[in-house]
Amino acid sequence: MAYQLRIESSALKADSIIGKMLDALSVTAIKARRLAGANVRQDEVNKLLKLRGINTRVFERTMDWADADFDQQMLEEKWRWKGSEGRTRRKNGQSVTEPRDIVDTGNLLQSKRRETINASTAEFIWDDEVAELVHDGGKIKKGGIYPARPWTEETLKNIDTVINSLHAQEGR
Repeated sequence: MAYQLRIESSALKADSIIGKMLDALSVTAIKARRLAGANVRQDEVNKLLKLRGINTRVFERTMDWADADFDQQMLEEKWRWKGSEGRTRRKNGQSVTEPRDIVDTGNLLQSKRRETINASTAEFIWDDEVAELVHDGGKIKKGGIYPARPWTEETLKNIDTVINSLHAQEGR
């Protein structure tokens, strides 16, 4: 069964509020120059205007990072397999030990697709028939237990750090 993950942000709403504030600031700067002869430099206003759409840009860049990081998590040799201490043979014929990556035939890794629902919502879907079982673990028909290997967990754990870093870059 496929595994699906939806990531939502309030980026669009926040950008709308920022946009309204920037519009008001721009009008105020023009009026201050005209009425009071205030020395409001246009380059300072332009610097602030760069903030328009910042959250939407950061969300898109974060989704690009997450897209790549989900793949990286699957490729890292950090996953346990049923507590086996010795070697096991994968479907692709490869003999492996633990820890290992979770790429066997490559079907799961290649089944990922990203759908942008709107400027602040994205979905990642892994369409491979074993995606949910690999991610969440569970019982299999033969009576065994399949271990969970939640490749999305580490990415989601680090997403706030990435967002903060991208905001700092965008806000310069």
